[in-house]
Amino acid sequence: MTDYNQELAEVMANNKNLFASTGATGKAFMGVHDAAVEPGALDSKTKVLEALGIAVAIRCEGCIVQHVKGAIKLGATRDEIVETINIAIMMGGGPSTVYGGKALACADQFLKDQK
Repeated sequence: MTDYNQELAEVMANNKNLFASTGATGKAFMGVHDAAVEPGALDSKTKVLEALGIAVAIRCEGCIVQHVKGAIKLGATRDEIVETINIAIMMGGGPSTVYGGKALACADQFLKDQK
């Protein structure tokens, strides 16, 4: 069974190393990220759930772990995550069922850790 806390730590360490090495490019990407998830017409939780759905559909495991954690931090429930995965499956087909399963297992682990 995957330890998603460990996977998240690894992704975060890799991102820290990457962005420390990429200078202006890394800083610009983080600026795009921060601006994109700022509340506007949609709240931040909805935007992070959207990012999670896209991560499942394009099969980015590191993105899935980060966005699941982010969505839960913003108050997303298991049901909201499941509905997000449903949309990703609709858009991404069969492969999204595999990555959707990973996203749900990740969410279940992080939600269990909160208790």
